[in-house]
Amino acid sequence: MKINLNHKIFLIILVSCCIFSQAVAQQTDSRFVETEYSAGKIVPNYTKIFPSSSVQQAITISIGKQNVDTTNWGKYYRFPETGLSFFASNLGNNKVFGNQFSVLPFIRFKVLNQNKPVYIKLALGVTYFTTHFDSITNNENFSNGSPFTWGFQAMLYKTIYQKDNFNIKLVGGYSHHSNGHTQIPNFGLNSALFGISAQWKKDEKANLTNEKSNDINQESSLNNYFINYREGLGFHELGATDFPVGGDKKLVYTSSLSFGLLFNNHIKWKTGFSYRYYEHYYDYIQKNNIAAFKDNPEWSASNIYFFTGVEFLMNHISIDIEGGLNLYKPFYKTFNNDFQKDKNAAYQLKKWFNARLGLNYYVVNTLKSPTHNVFLGAHINANFGQADFTEFSTGYVYSF
Repeated sequence: MKINLNHKIFLIILVSCCIFSQAVAQQTDSRFVETEYSAGKIVPNYTKIFPSSSVQQAITISIGKQNVDTTNWGKYYRFPETGLSFFASNLGNNKVFGNQFSVLPFIRFKVLNQNKPVYIKLALGVTYFTTHFDSITNNENFSNGSPFTWGFQAMLYKTIYQKDNFNIKLVGGYSHHSNGHTQIPNFGLNSALFGISAQWKKDEKANLTNEKSNDINQESSLNNYFINYREGLGFHELGATDFPVGGDKKLVYTSSLSFGLLFNNHIKWKTGFSYRYYEHYYDYIQKNNIAAFKDNPEWSASNIYFFTGVEFLMNHISIDIEGGLNLYKPFYKTFNNDFQKDKNAAYQLKKWFNARLGLNYYVVNTLKSPTHNVFLGAHINANFGQADFTEFSTGYVYSF
C-alpha cells in the first residue's frame, strides 16, 4: 500500500498536543506567562561534512498553569506546571537550516525544593522548518528531510530571583527534532541551548503550593492490575538515515498485548509482547526475490518483541515510554547490509533493542480508576536510538 505524506498527518499531531495541554490542566490552577531567551549551537550528529553554523538563538513564550489542587494528580507530582510553549529559533545558517517554529505542550516538575528551586521541563510537540533537504537546492541538510517534524525538549531551570508573583530562572538543556523516519534523510537536528527566563504568575496560590510540596508523602502503594491491548498503524520510508531519498511511504502494522501494575493511581508499569508487520520489508523481499525469505515473505517481514514500559498518568493523558527486546526480526540483517551498513556494537544494539515514546489520551479520566477504558496514542518508534517510524494507535485497558 502506498501513501502520501501530507500536512494533515502533522495537524493530527498538533491537535493531539493541544488536547494534551488542556487535559492535564483540568483542576484548580494558577496561570502564568513566561518569556525565555536562549542561545547555543547545533550539535553535529553524523560523519558526513556537517554544515557550518553560527550561534543559534531562540525565543520561547510559554502560557501555562500550575496545578494547585491537593486531592488529585497535581499533588502526587508535586504540583507541576503544564501548558504550551511557542518556540522560534534561527539556527545559524539560513541557507541550509533556516528557521524553526515549534508548538510544544510541556510539563515542568520541581526536582529540588529549595528557597530558589530547580525544575525540569519536558516538552513534546510539532515543529515546522522553513527549509529542509532538497537534492537540487539544499543537498547539505541531512538533518531534516521534511518541513514538519516531531519536536522534543528537556530543559533544566534554576531559580535565581523571586518576589511575589515574579521570578527569573537560568535555563539550559537539549532540543531535538526528527520526522520519525517518515521522509529521508533524517539524522535529526540536535541543539544545546542556554539562557534566561522571566515568569509572571496570576496569583499567589502557586507560591503557597510550592511550600506545601515539601510535605507530600510519596510512599508507593499497589492499586490494581490491568491488561492492555493495542493496535497501531505507522508509516515510514525504507532506507538508511540518509538514503535513498524520495522513496515510497508505506505502513507498519502493530498488535500488542501487555499485563501490568498500577501504583498510586498515577504510575503504570507494564510488560508484554508485540507483533509488527512491515509492508516495506515484504515488498523488498518480493521485488528482489531474496532466497532466504521467499518461501514465507509475510513472516519474514514480521517482528516479534518483548517489551517493558512505564506510563505517567495525568487524568486523561499519559506520557508513555517503552523499551523492547527483538525476539524475531529476520529481515533486519538484510536491511542493515543493503541500507544502514552499521557494524559491530552499533549493528547489534539496533538489531536487538527498540524504543517507543509518545502520548496517550484516555477517554475516561484515569483518576476514576475505571474497570474499562480506551485510549488513542501518538508515538515515535526507534531501533535503539535511531528513528524507525511514526505511529498512531488505539487500545483498550481492563483493570481488576
